[in-house]
Amino acid sequence: MTLTRALTAIVAALLTTNLSGCGGDSSSTASAAPPVTDNSGVRGSLIVNPPPRVLSLDTSGVTAQVATFGVLGTQLAGVAGAPRCGIDVHHFEYATVGAAGEKTTASGALMVPTGSDPACTGSRPLMMYAHGSSEVHGVDMTALTPQAPYGVTSIEIAALFVAQGWIVIAPNYAGYDTSTLNYHSHHIADQESKDMIDALAAARKSFAKLQHPVTDNGKLFLTGHSEGGYVTMATLRAMQQAGIAVTAAAPSSGNYAESMGYEALVGTPGALLSISDVVPDDILKYAMQFTAWQKADGDLYQSPTEIYPAGYAPTMETIGPNDTPAATLVAQGRLPAFLLANDEPGVAALSPARQALFGAPDQSLIKTSFLQAAIADAAANPCPATSTTEPLACTPANPVRKAWHRNDLRTFAPTVPLLMCGGHGDTEVDFANTTLTYAYFQNHGAGSSLLAPLDVDSAATAGDPWTAAKAAFVSARNAVIAAGGDPSSTDNYHFLAQAACGVAARDFFKTFQ
Repeated sequence: MTLTRALTAIVAALLTTNLSGCGGDSSSTASAAPPVTDNSGVRGSLIVNPPPRVLSLDTSGVTAQVATFGVLGTQLAGVAGAPRCGIDVHHFEYATVGAAGEKTTASGALMVPTGSDPACTGSRPLMMYAHGSSEVHGVDMTALTPQAPYGVTSIEIAALFVAQGWIVIAPNYAGYDTSTLNYHSHHIADQESKDMIDALAAARKSFAKLQHPVTDNGKLFLTGHSEGGYVTMATLRAMQQAGIAVTAAAPSSGNYAESMGYEALVGTPGALLSISDVVPDDILKYAMQFTAWQKADGDLYQSPTEIYPAGYAPTMETIGPNDTPAATLVAQGRLPAFLLANDEPGVAALSPARQALFGAPDQSLIKTSFLQAAIADAAANPCPATSTTEPLACTPANPVRKAWHRNDLRTFAPTVPLLMCGGHGDTEVDFANTTLTYAYFQNHGAGSSLLAPLDVDSAATAGDPWTAAKAAFVSARNAVIAAGGDPSSTDNYHFLAQAACGVAARDFFKTFQ
């Protein structure tokens, strides 16, 4: 998900320094090779090699950059430790495919360690980081600033990993930043795993040609949070099937059991009437998800008017990601103000306050007829979405139910060390995604390499290997409280889990690097 609205305000209020003079890298550099352009469109090709370096920091520069995040930066410095390496950040572009298999481009951040410390030289471990959902188009993981959409995430992986000697590849995904794709394949497992694999192939082509050339030691680690947790798991599955060696993976707070939440909505009588706290960002995200399913499968609808009201249907497939805030899109009349319409069965019997959450049919994103078709199919063809043995043992006939079942990741058993992390109080991504997927993996032969799920919102015990991660959660929660925020809010809690699970991933990966 995007950086939380509350924490964005907190970061802005607590900044202690401005971004300026962050200390360039003073170590020796190789003569930069003349850039070579590859516009072949072949998957995994690197469009400009070497990719441009957009930021170079020595160790003092890393410390200063972390400090620009105020209290959050102070906490990060405490858990990351003093930087042993400087950091070069490169913006790279590569060829990949969209959800329909169409050729497109994407971009990402390649962060490499620099300096003479033994931790920064020789062959280094390589980690891929998958970021969370964003309705904002301008996601650029090379931007290590508090104002950037994923600035907090970028500085976290830079401090926790790159400044300690790791090479990090962090794709922006197709549909963001400079990508030529005009939509994002949100939770399309096939496309997003291909995107990650293509980013890996492309970035590796540049290693020997960078200002500070690097080599990886053959050990590949995968991690990410929220949508990034989902992408991490999908990528692990795809790499395992393709024979690409992965050393370990640590997805966090991902919707691995993709069908579970949706099936509860359409399969539980009256569930749709209990909606609450729907904000414009949520409405935009649903529009993006429907587009992703349609692009991937081609059978969600014959015309967008089957889902959307006629006044909005022509533009919903390209409405997001968008650099215009979702609330502004609503105010401009470009995005419906409501998610569900007030002609939904049962709305008339609700209290006036609850009825106000439903809009007029021409001002609501999803047509009632579209939802009722899914509800009818769930009654006729129920699915055991919470089963820990065969959750997909069903035959839905409705296209939207087929879509979320196709993208449920409970279809394989991991063969590499795997840590699934999250927090039990997360209302953005139900922790049941983690516990149910873990149980499914256990029942399908995952073996001893599968670690028990980590709930970072739990008390540390004697000899607990996750003490640092749990302490990071408590520390971040206290900072939110001190700033006047609510740590239990959906956005804040989900972000707190991200911060703590990043520490857990670092500690987990240390065992194998």
